Amino acid sequence: MAALDRILTLRHRLRHANARMLASAVYNRLWPAHPALAPAILAAVQDRTGLEIGGPSRVFLAGKILPVYPRAARIDNVNFASLTAWETDLRDGGEFRFDAARPPGRQFLREAAALHGIPDVAYDFILSSHCLEHVANPLAALREWHRVVRPGGHLVLLLPDPAHTFDHRRPITTLAHLQADLAGQTGEDDLTHLDEILALHDLHRDPRAGTPENFRVRSLRNAENRCLHHHVFDLALLRAVLETNGWIVAATERVRPLHLLALARRPNPGENPSPAASAA
Repeated sequence: MAALDRILTLRHRLRHANARMLASAVYNRLWPAHPALAPAILAAVQDRTGLEIGGPSRVFLAGKILPVYPRAARIDNVNFASLTAWETDLRDGGEFRFDAARPPGRQFLREAAALHGIPDVAYDFILSSHCLEHVANPLAALREWHRVVRPGGHLVLLLPDPAHTFDHRRPITTLAHLQADLAGQTGEDDLTHLDEILALHDLHRDPRAGTPENFRVRSLRNAENRCLHHHVFDLALLRAVLETNGWIVAATERVRPLHLLALARRPNPGENPSPAASAA
């Protein structure tokens, strides 16, 4: 599925992209980004045990911009179903193969906001790349992720930068809206944002979405496929949602070509969260 995604994206770019977009794609392939947070992230995961929510993620592979997989001792994984738009044949309790040189981790089939059966403080770090925007209740998810990481453990979180994705026409979600979702226990069947998405989603930047009618039909079945981006984040909202859930945010940054990146830490006992240091 990942290979098909790359083929479809390349074909779409060749058909529809202007010279500037093609030049940007070539530049990012030949000269990949070097996130300022990469050394701290790699140190945080070195020979430690983690849990990835969503994925597996190309960005964490050896040779990519955040090569976490070959550094970690073991990584377990959470996906919401055995068959998703990105993965097939997943099995609860099965193996999660994240790096050929490392023993596989364990596969969990859970909602991102309901990690039942996973003990408190079970992991040294949490990874999540381009997953939280697909979650209807992100504050509930971040609260669960906080629960399962040990005090002093880290969260490595990547989200799409809307300026460079199909969300570029949509408004940034407010923290108040996310707090209302938490208070109202919003579930994954929520379609509150559907009208906005159908009106403002840029299909030219989303080759897998198909025609407007294909996209509408898929979107109405989001509880099954989870393809919608419920919410749109910028760096300020990213920092706010983490601090609201009690994380200490080391820093945030934009990373080419389309990422927002944060490194955060669960406080140790007696330690109070502090404001994020943002490198925009």
